Amino acid sequence: MFKLSRDDLHHKTDAELADLFNRAVRETGKASLTAAFAEAASALRLIRIELTRRGLRLG
Repeated sequence: MFKLSRDDLHHKTDAELADLFNRAVRETGKASLTAAFAEAASALRLIRIELTRRGLRLG
């Protein structure tokens, strides 16, 4: 579900990035310790890095 790279995130708009962040947070909350959880958690880390690079903060 979350196949992202730093370059992918760099090209997203702020709104798209915020939406991805919220989706990743929801997925980590729903998923158990499975591949889906690991994938969502990895996406969340990449998204947070990009948000920080842009100087934006989300929950």
